[in-house]
Amino acid sequence: MWPMPALAHKFVSITFSSDAVTCCWLSSSAKASADREKQLVLRAYKKYPLDNLELTNLILFNPTVIKQHITSFLSEHDLSDAFVAFALHGPAVHEEFVTLPTSTPRRSDFTVSNSANMLWEYRYIYPNDDGQFVFYVYSVPRFVVLQYELLAVAAQCNVITMTTQTMALLSAYQYTFGSAFRRSQLAIDMMECNNNIGDIITMDAVRRMVNMGAVRPLDKISVATAAGLFCSERF
Repeated sequence: MWPMPALAHKFVSITFSSDAVTCCWLSSSAKASADREKQLVLRAYKKYPLDNLELTNLILFNPTVIKQHITSFLSEHDLSDAFVAFALHGPAVHEEFVTLPTSTPRRSDFTVSNSANMLWEYRYIYPNDDGQFVFYVYSVPRFVVLQYELLAVAAQCNVITMTTQTMALLSAYQYTFGSAFRRSQLAIDMMECNNNIGDIITMDAVRRMVNMGAVRPLDKISVATAAGLFCSERF
C-alpha cells in the first residue's frame, strides 16, 4: 500500500478586477465564543497591479502574466495543494437586486436576459417593509467563466468555487455577526448605502473578523472578500 498524504485544508482566495489580481492565504484560528464565529488569520497577502490591459472587463487578454502572478504566490508560500476560490469583480458581471413577492422563488421567477449564454445565480438578501423580498442576482457570460477555468488548469489551481465579489462580501457581512446576524439589520444597512455591500463593511469590522498580524493589506475589500469566500466554503 501507498500512504495517503494528509489533507492540509489550506485556503487561498484570488480576486480578479480590471486593475489588479489579489491573492490571500487564510486559515481559521482555534478561538471562538458562543455568539461569534472563529476569527480568521491572514497568513499572506499580495496585490498584483495590472497596468498593461492584461485583464480588461474581466476578459483575460494576457493569461500568461495572470498565471505567473498566481503561481508565484502559491510557490512562495508552498500552497500548491491549497483549495482556491475565485472572486470576479468587473463589467463582465451583471448584477442587480430584484424584488419578488416570495422569499422562496423558483428559478423561473427571475428574468435573466440572454440566459442561454450566461451562467447565473441568485441569493435571498432581506425582506422589504412592504412585504416584498429582495434578491441579489448575478450573471456571467459562459465564455468568461471558461477563460477562468482554463486559467485554473494552466496554473494548476485546485479551484473549488468561482463567484462574484458581492456574493463573497455578503457572506463576510453575515460572518461578522455570527449567531447575532439578522436580515432585518442587513436590510437597514443595505438601504442606507444603496445596496452597496462594500460600503457597509468597515476596516474595523474586517479587523474583528480577520487577524492580520504583521500582514498589511492595501485594501479592506480584498480581505473581506477572502473572508467571505472562506466562510462560505465552511473551512
